[in-house]
This record gives sequence, structure tokens and C-alpha cells, in this order.
Amino acid sequence: MKSVNPYGNTKSESGAGSCARRLVFVAALATVSSASAFAQSSSITKVPESSSARLAIEPLTVIGPKGSGYLADPMPVHLAPGSDSRVQIMSGTTHAIIDCTYPISPGCFSWTPLSVAVGGDLQSKIDAAGATVTNFQNVDLFQDDSGKWHAAVTIDVISKSHPQHWTVVAHAHPTQLVESGLAPLGWSADTLLSGSFSDPAAGNYDAKYYEDGRQLYLLYVKNYVPEPKLRNEIVIQPMTSPTQPASVEPTVLLTPGDKDGGLVSEWYANTQAKLVEAPNIARINGKYALIYSTGAYLTSGYKAGVAWSDTLLPAPGHHYRKVLQPDVLGVWGTLGGLEVRYLVQSQKPRWPNFTDDQVIGPGVAAAVQSPTSVWWLYFNGFASNDMPVGNNGQVEGSHRRPYGLQLREAVPLDETVANASDAELATWLQPKTN
Repeated sequence: MKSVNPYGNTKSESGAGSCARRLVFVAALATVSSASAFAQSSSITKVPESSSARLAIEPLTVIGPKGSGYLADPMPVHLAPGSDSRVQIMSGTTHAIIDCTYPISPGCFSWTPLSVAVGGDLQSKIDAAGATVTNFQNVDLFQDDSGKWHAAVTIDVISKSHPQHWTVVAHAHPTQLVESGLAPLGWSADTLLSGSFSDPAAGNYDAKYYEDGRQLYLLYVKNYVPEPKLRNEIVIQPMTSPTQPASVEPTVLLTPGDKDGGLVSEWYANTQAKLVEAPNIARINGKYALIYSTGAYLTSGYKAGVAWSDTLLPAPGHHYRKVLQPDVLGVWGTLGGLEVRYLVQSQKPRWPNFTDDQVIGPGVAAAVQSPTSVWWLYFNGFASNDMPVGNNGQVEGSHRRPYGLQLREAVPLDETVANASDAELATWLQPKTN
């Protein structure tokens, strides 16, 4: 994953930002600076004790002296049936994997580096298009039912004819044998899955494989409105194999809330852009929970929510349903208007599930059920005392680290998403508190 600035610069994950999904707008710099002040201030505004308990957030890794332990954009790795279900593995934009054996405890995840490159055939196509690879993000690993390993990789490219960076999605295969208890640590991109090396387009990032029954899908982010009013949507593409998309258009699962100017919380800082991104799907009691992120990453405005559907592919003209609630205090600026009830957010102390000074900018989240049927929310963000600002005035995205939070799951078997009220949906998945 990388950061995309529609006005120019793209940053690698080792620099000011990472993640293909995120635009680092020039206009957002004020928000980034305020996020840094928010993180470093000793007088952070806190939720009143009477209105909100402290979320039971746990750091998953210990940060080493050379940067081990950081992991931007962590995504749980799907393992083949028969694999050790007690081991939780995650990969992401940082070129490493982390793993821990359940039960999860603070700092229990070990950190192991991995490598990513471009294979010869794909490199020839990149060269023929006059493009250059600048970095790899979203290295999301996947083991199919037969035990074979695959990865969906977001590749950042640039060319002389198109000086602004853009991203594509590619399949990658392992180049190293699996070590005991780990996923492969060497990967080579071999097949283009979405996007083009010659025709730049926003979107085409945050890709990962998802299986429903025996059908394989590619879940990722596409663009449908260009800058400056940029809009990204979450889509799902049926696959005939890990390297071959089916000859049908992807289905749109989620879009930003634009009707009548709604959902103030989704604005990308002080720009004209809105986007939903970082998708992950979990099936819970027959319903589909789409965990997603929105807002401006690298700021306190980045956050994670959940949207629900009774079916993996919504009916034509329908999308996954976000969890909304009335803004009775006018927290987001519109008294009584509907707003998203996020699973985790660090933007508004008077809004539910505020992470306080525990995590700044929580996002890129996934819901995972443990071997003992406990649901966890895994995500990344900044520690409040570790959100450094680089020479360019932007927060260092490489300092994002992984966190875990147990969830209270109460998804009913005898209720549908379509018939549930917003208040009922709000109880289906809730973060636990201390």
C-alpha cells in the first residue's frame, strides 16, 4: 500500500506515508499537523467517564531498536483447512509478517521480514509500457484449500509520460520454502489482476483474496469519480483462478455516503474527496460483515467501521449497510443528522468507541474469530507517543503498529440485515471495554 497524492507525490511505506488507498492531499497537511499535536499533547481531550469506558485495546508487538514490530496495514492470513488454527498470521504493507499462537496477549506477536520483487514476464510488460516500479504495498498472503500459497500485491508505478504515481494489483507466488509455523517469506509478482502499467487510474489497491464456499474472489478498491472530488468504492471480483479474473464486472459492495451531502465523518480531511477502503469480510451467523476504513490516514480522522449484508453479493442497486445513529449532540456538525457508528475512532471524544490516547488514527481493520470462538478486531494506528513528523511536515507512516481488541458478538440467527434497525445493528459487533 502507498499514499497517493492526486497533485503529485507518492510516498513509500518507509517514508511519510504508505498505502495506495490514501491520498495525501496538500490541503490535508493542516489535519496531519493537528493529528501530531493531538498525539503528542499532554492535555488530550478525554471522553467523560460517565459517557464512555476505555476500550480494551492491546498492542500486538514489541517495537525493536531497528524498527521491528511495526506493521502498516495488517491483514489476517487465510490458511488452508487442517493448518494450525491456533496460530494467527498477518501480513501488510510493511515487508514482514507477524504471528502469535492463541490466546493473544500484549506483545505476543513475533516479527519476521519478507521480500517482494517482480518476476521476469511481468517485468517485461512493465518495461514495454515504459513504467517503473517504485514500491510494493498491501502484500496480502493467502493459502488456498489445497495448501498452495498466493498473494495479492499492490504495486506502485510511475512513467515519464505519466509523472504522477498510480497503483495496480498483481498476483504473486512464493519464491522461498515455508519455514515451520510461518508463511513464505519471499515473493515474486507475476500476473496483472487490475489496473494498467500504461494507463494511470486512481484506485486498484488494498486487494486480498476471499473465498465463499468454493468460489474465489478478489476484494479491492476502485475509483469511480476523479479528483478533485475523488470517490473510491469497495468492489469484489469473481476469479476463475488466483491469476484469472472471471469475465464479469466486479460487484460494488460499498461507496462513500454522498446523498444530500451526508456522512460528514467520511470527508478526507478538508478536501473534496471521500473514500472507503481497506476491506475485509467476515461471515458471522450467516451474515456478511464488511470491515472498512474511511477518513484521512496519517491523521486522527482515520477510523474503521462495519457494514452488513445478508448475502455476499448484494442485489443489483444495493450495497452493504453501514451502522448509523442520530448525532443528537451535533458532534459532526449537523444536529440530529445520521452518522456512522464506527468500531474504533480517534477523531471525536464525544462519539462512540473513541480510542482516546491509546491509538491515533485506528484503521485497516479485520474481524477474526479465534479457535475458542472469541472475535477479535485487528487494526493499525499510531501510539500517542510515537507519531513523528518528517522534514516534509507529514507524519511518518512507517511508525504505524498493529493492535488487537476483543469484540462482543451478538449477531442473531433469526434476524436479517434488511429488517434490523440501526440500533439493533449497533449491538451486533461492539468493542469490549476494560
